[in-house]
Amino acid sequence: MQLTREADYAVLCVLEVARFGRMSAAEVARRQEISPAFLGKIVGSLAKAGVLTTRRGVGGGIDLGRPAESLTLLEVVEAVQGPFAINQCLIHTGGCDRQSGCYVYPLWVTAQNDMKKALDVSIAEVIANGDKLHSKAGGNGQVEIKGAAVK
Repeated sequence: MQLTREADYAVLCVLEVARFGRMSAAEVARRQEISPAFLGKIVGSLAKAGVLTTRRGVGGGIDLGRPAESLTLLEVVEAVQGPFAINQCLIHTGGCDRQSGCYVYPLWVTAQNDMKKALDVSIAEVIANGDKLHSKAGGNGQVEIKGAAVK
């Protein structure tokens, strides 16, 4: 299971705007070393989903569509990647003819639920924990995010 590059860049973009406020997409692209054209497509998807707002002209740029406390990593990922599913059979209820006799299906459900729970963390919490991680000097370099130690 791997997030797409688009989802990864979407998270970087949202974190950049959440940390530093409204800025142009070109500035985000420069800071994060992302192709401006590719980031433009990502910003469009994020704006369509309400994760970001866009404004043209003087004083324009991109900004969060809602406060960072009410936006989650899962929302950002799903805005550009679609519904989060670790296997095709989990995208829609009854999405697999073999589901009733499948020995692995319950494991896929558990794994997906665990992954969604891990990604259901607010952008504000990600930033706060990232700030703690980067400010630790001489410590073990770990922070706790919803019960998981992160190095």
